[in-house]
Amino acid sequence: MLAWGALLVAIVVSFRPAVPVIWGDTPSFVESAFRTLEAGWPTVAGGRDPGYPALLAVTFAFGGELGTVVHLQQAAWAILMLALAATAQAATRSAVGLVPIILVATYPGLLLFRNVLTADLLFAVFLNLTMAGLLAATCVGKTAQCCAVSAAVLCAALAASFRSQGILVPIVAVLVGASLARPDTSARLAVIVLSVAAALGLLVAGSRFGASNSDEASVVFVPKTLFCNHLNIVLASDAARREIVSAAGARADVTMARLAGDFAAEPGRWPVLGFFGDACFFDTALDRDVAGNTGNAVGAAAAYRHIFLAAVRDRPLAYARKFVRQMAYGAAVAWPPYGLDSAIPVSTDDVPHVSDIMTRHGRSVQPIDLQGGPVRIGLLSDLPGVSTHLYMALSTAFVIAVIFWTVTAVRLRRRGFLTRAGIVIVMWTASIVTAAGAHTLDVGRYLIPSVPMVGVMLSLFAGELAETIACLRRG
Repeated sequence: MLAWGALLVAIVVSFRPAVPVIWGDTPSFVESAFRTLEAGWPTVAGGRDPGYPALLAVTFAFGGELGTVVHLQQAAWAILMLALAATAQAATRSAVGLVPIILVATYPGLLLFRNVLTADLLFAVFLNLTMAGLLAATCVGKTAQCCAVSAAVLCAALAASFRSQGILVPIVAVLVGASLARPDTSARLAVIVLSVAAALGLLVAGSRFGASNSDEASVVFVPKTLFCNHLNIVLASDAARREIVSAAGARADVTMARLAGDFAAEPGRWPVLGFFGDACFFDTALDRDVAGNTGNAVGAAAAYRHIFLAAVRDRPLAYARKFVRQMAYGAAVAWPPYGLDSAIPVSTDDVPHVSDIMTRHGRSVQPIDLQGGPVRIGLLSDLPGVSTHLYMALSTAFVIAVIFWTVTAVRLRRRGFLTRAGIVIVMWTASIVTAAGAHTLDVGRYLIPSVPMVGVMLSLFAGELAETIACLRRG
C-alpha cells in the first residue's frame, strides 16, 4: 500500500498545465494533420509518420485544440504508469517491484513529452502497453491470456503507426503472443486471428506504408535517412561511389565535394555514429544533384536507395560493426539522462510557423497562444547532477539484469522469470533495433520510449533477487 501510495503521489504531483510546447517536428505534424483532415486519408508532410497527424486531425474535427492534445497525452501517460505498476506487481508479487516504476513515473525524459506536440509520448505509451499486455498474458488463465495477447498486438500496430522506429514491434508481438497463448479452442483462436487481421489493417492504412506523401521531403525521407546516416560506408565503398557518379552525371565532382563537406561537418556531435548525419540529410541541394535526368523527388529517392544498398552489399561487415556498436551503446545508456533542464525548451523559431499553418487552415491561433510561460518538468530535472548519476546507475543495473537473465537461461532455472524477462528483453530490442540500424542512438530521444521497459526489467530483476535472498535465508 505504501508503494502504491508513493506512485499515486508521484503521478499527481507531476501533472503540469496543459500548455502546448512547440518543437522542430511540430510544424510538419500539424501540417500533416490538416492535410489528413482535408483528404480523409492519412497524408503526411515533412517525412512524418501518419499516426500522430491522424490523432491531431480527429481532435481538430471534434473541435479540439492543441491544448486538448496535451490533455490526451497527460491522460495516456497516467494510464501507462498505472498499467506498468499493475503489471510489475502481478509479475513479481512484491512491493519491491514497484520501486523502479515510481522512478519511471518521475523520469523527466518522459514527463516533458506530455506537453510537447510530437509523437514521442504516444509512441511510448502504445509500445509499453504492448509489452505490458504480453507480460499480463503470463499471469492469467487461457481465455484472459488470449485477450491480453490480442490487446498487445493491436497496441503494437498503433505504436508502429505513430513512429516507424516501432515497425518490428508488431511482428515480435505476434510471434511472442502466439507462443504464449497457443489457443486450444476455436473461440480463442478466432480472437487471436481477428486481432492480427485488425493489426494488419492498421499497418496497411495507418502506418508509413499506407500514408500518401504530399511533399518532396516525405518522398525522400526514408531512403535519404539511410543514405546520410551510413555516409561513412557510402564514401568508403567503390561500388557506391560509382552509383553516385552515375546518378549525378556532369555534377559528379560537385556532388562528391558536397558529400565530403557534409561528412566533415560538426565532428564529434554524434560520437557513436562517428559523424553528424543531419548535415547531409538537410542538404537539399544534394537531392537535385543525385536526381539526375528525372530532376524530381522520386528520382532522388530511388538514387539514394540504390547507393545505400550498393554500399551495404559492398561492405556488409562495416555495416554490421556499426549496428553492433549502436546496440551496445543503447544498452549502456538504456536509461539516458535526458530532460534535465528545469523547464521544457521551446523552439521559438517554429512557433510562428505553427501559427501560420493553423491560420492558413482556418484556425485562429496567435504565436502568443503557443508560447506561454515556461513549463517545469519535475523534481529530478532540478537536480541534474544527482539525476545523471542515478540514470547511469540504472542503465548499469539494466545491463547487469540482462547478464543475470542470460546466466539463468543457461542454467534453465526460474522459468517464470526467464519467460517474463525474456519478453521485456525481446521487446526492448525490437523497439530500438530500427533506430540503431537506420539512424543513430546518439539521438537520445530515440531511447526514451523504451525506458519504461527498462524499469519493468529492473522490477523483475529486483523481485527475483528478493525471492532468491529469501530462499537462502530459509535454507
